[in-house]
Amino acid sequence: MNTQGVERREFQRLHLDSPIAGTFGNADVTIVEVGILGARIEHSAPLDSSRADLRFSYGANPIHMRCEIVRTTGTVSGLRFLAAVGESGDSLRDMLSQLVVIALERHHDSSATRLRIRSVDGDKTVRGSDAHFFTYQLENGAWKRRAVLLPEQPEMGFTVPRGEDAEEMHRLCEVFEASDEEGRRLIRLFAELSVSGVLRIPPRM
Repeated sequence: MNTQGVERREFQRLHLDSPIAGTFGNADVTIVEVGILGARIEHSAPLDSSRADLRFSYGANPIHMRCEIVRTTGTVSGLRFLAAVGESGDSLRDMLSQLVVIALERHHDSSATRLRIRSVDGDKTVRGSDAHFFTYQLENGAWKRRAVLLPEQPEMGFTVPRGEDAEEMHRLCEVFEASDEEGRRLIRLFAELSVSGVLRIPPRM
């Protein structure tokens, strides 16, 4: 049951309306759901190993993730990302942000396309234990902004890194307030992508 004020610590996944072909080790797979921490894949035969590399592409960007299988039911497996190879973490965030905006457009007008995620600029970006965050939470019909140490996603709102554009956050609050539950889940996922960039999740190899 969803309760106002409940903190959401997990990173969410996005269901792919157009599944993406890839490989897990030597096996051909289809990615049907993906998030910053893992993915759900379909495969035609049992997988040979519980740990392997997941490789796929989105647009012109190859994405290469070190993974382990956390569960398998028939020909569907859930993967946990252990590390991103090279620039794959940023490429994964870019892919997810584009797909989330497309999904948000189904709930709202084209203003959703103006939403963006702050780019990560190497050592210039505050991260890890030095990171600070703001939670925007809808309480009794009004938005409250609070500085927090942990980037937990509230049920009735979202949390982003310090330094995000104030006008953009105001627009995101408006979109959140006008959304149904699925639209709000997508906005929390969008916010999680920004948080994951600051914290460098998944870690880079």
